[in-house]
Amino acid sequence: MDEIFFERINAINPEIINGLKEKTEFSFRINRHKASLEIINELRKEGFYPKKVEWSDFVYTLPLEDRKKITKSKAYTSNKIYIQNLSSIIAANALDVKESDWVLDLAAAPGGKSLIFSETAYKVSAVEPDKKRFFRMKRNFKEHGAKNIQTYNKDGRFVYKATGEMFDKVFLDAPCSSEAHIDLKEGITWWNLKRVKRFSKLQKELLISAFEALKPNKEMIYATCTFSPEENEENIDFLLNRYPNAKIIEVNLAIDNIQKGITSWNGKEYNEEVKKSVRILPKGAYSGFFFAKIKKI
Repeated sequence: MDEIFFERINAINPEIINGLKEKTEFSFRINRHKASLEIINELRKEGFYPKKVEWSDFVYTLPLEDRKKITKSKAYTSNKIYIQNLSSIIAANALDVKESDWVLDLAAAPGGKSLIFSETAYKVSAVEPDKKRFFRMKRNFKEHGAKNIQTYNKDGRFVYKATGEMFDKVFLDAPCSSEAHIDLKEGITWWNLKRVKRFSKLQKELLISAFEALKPNKEMIYATCTFSPEENEENIDFLLNRYPNAKIIEVNLAIDNIQKGITSWNGKEYNEEVKKSVRILPKGAYSGFFFAKIKKI
């Protein structure tokens, strides 16, 4: 399996392997429900020296060796900061949520992106089918002071049947083969192609539900934390073929570790619009991530 995995990753982008080997930082964001920029001064008093990212005043990085120590800081234990990967944060920000928006987070646990949306949105509906993950997510929202999030212990594949075209924005960070979280030091023990294909089928069902639940002339994001085109570009191609009223919106990110969506894989050709999707390459505090912003015409 190792040989197949590396062969596939190198065919997508050889830089990915180096990124998986060289994680040196982690990231966090200020929880605006409970704190302001002043919390950074409090962290400095505790001996932490966060570095602000270029694209947000509320997102910071620290060396990886501070990861365990910061969980004992007052800022963390009082839920004024939230540890979250930069790729997840920048993808959530790309949804461009407005104050009047009702947002659907269709595979929401543990809830980090819902918390981001809740800082701006009128209302957030967070869906999670797994009961244990669902109750941990509810607790997460309560601890971080988010009062405008509704929670549903439901299978996201069928949500659209109950809601119709209800939501101003939809975010689907779909369950996936999680290739971006493979630790090469431990070896590739749980990955296989059957897992990729199984998730690809589930993702298509969730993608249908997400798109059907979106209001016309509104936007959604489909995302995964994996590299396989079967779970990424193939699914966007599937959506474009199924829905003539789906349009991919190009997103400009203020980072350089990105790659456009690929339009050819294992003998399959994808719609040229798929190029407008984004693959974030692992680097520093960024983990591997894929997302596409989609508008319903």
